[in-house]
Amino acid sequence: MNENIIIRKLSLNAQTSEVWNALITPSETKKYMFNCEAHSDWQVGSEITWKGNFQGYESGERGEILEIETNKRLKYSSIDPNFGIEIKPENYLHISYNLDEKDEKTILTTTIENFNGDPKRLEHAAKGWDNFVLPGIENLFNKSQPIL
Repeated sequence: MNENIIIRKLSLNAQTSEVWNALITPSETKKYMFNCEAHSDWQVGSEITWKGNFQGYESGERGEILEIETNKRLKYSSIDPNFGIEIKPENYLHISYNLDEKDEKTILTTTIENFNGDPKRLEHAAKGWDNFVLPGIENLFNKSQPIL
């Protein structure tokens, strides 16, 4: 595995438009992104911010929309000034979501890049995404059906 990248795939029981909505709607992002609402006008070059409080931690995360193609791809930069990292372009993480339809499901591929070789930052991000964000997204669409 490349030490500067995290790649995860989810198969979601939803149309790409439904998954897309969950990625860009503040009330939906709050359900899986550490109780934070993502705010942006969703245009390339626009700011993206996260607002919310998770277990007493007030989010100050911010970034910029780098690429966007409705229902297909979203890529943005992100940095948390509370993490103790200098706020400069080379320290921003790059997060991308790619959505593909397959067999009436959406395959969501999430890629997080630019850890600058910092294993602690990589580990911190991997734990957050693996233990909270991605299971939260999956839970939005893959709720088990009751057995009758």
